[in-house]
Amino acid sequence: MDANDLINPLRYVNLKEIDPESINRMGEGVFPEPATLDHLAIIDLVTKAYQGVHLPTYGQPIPQSTNTTTSTQSTTEATLITANNNETFEILSISCPSGTDAGFTFGFLQIYNPNSATSTPIMDLPSIDGLTNGASGLVYGHVLDYTAIKQVPTPSKFLLTGGESLSIRTKNAPQSSVVWTILYRKVSQ
Repeated sequence: MDANDLINPLRYVNLKEIDPESINRMGEGVFPEPATLDHLAIIDLVTKAYQGVHLPTYGQPIPQSTNTTTSTQSTTEATLITANNNETFEILSISCPSGTDAGFTFGFLQIYNPNSATSTPIMDLPSIDGLTNGASGLVYGHVLDYTAIKQVPTPSKFLLTGGESLSIRTKNAPQSSVVWTILYRKVSQ
């Protein structure tokens, strides 16, 4: 069936002839041709299936999408996480609980954008060795210890959008490989 078979009943119905009582019932008033009802039901199912996966969350996280991933750093730079096309991640925390001074000296987080092929620094980590030497190794995230909050200022939301990669770059390579843990959740997929 052609798409015009669905549009024509709407196009040629005079608004004066529509009974307001029948607008909520399919096939009466608004869709006077019964042959279109099966196709409208199919469109309704396709729309609901699409909404089930792609429904906008208006910046709120998708329920039960919180996840962790790890990345190993053995040189001065390591990619921590990459959002696939059509995905947006909210980064909740980045930690490296090594328990020993890795010898980074200082570092920063950066985002690589594949569209412009550029990396943009987004956060300095001047005391990265002291942070990774701590119990949690938290270098980014909400801090409950008010003495450390001066060292780790955290923006309210840190979003990584489709195709972008988050990486860490340090002055020195770690003395031995370190494993970064990234806690994130999906905002859209």
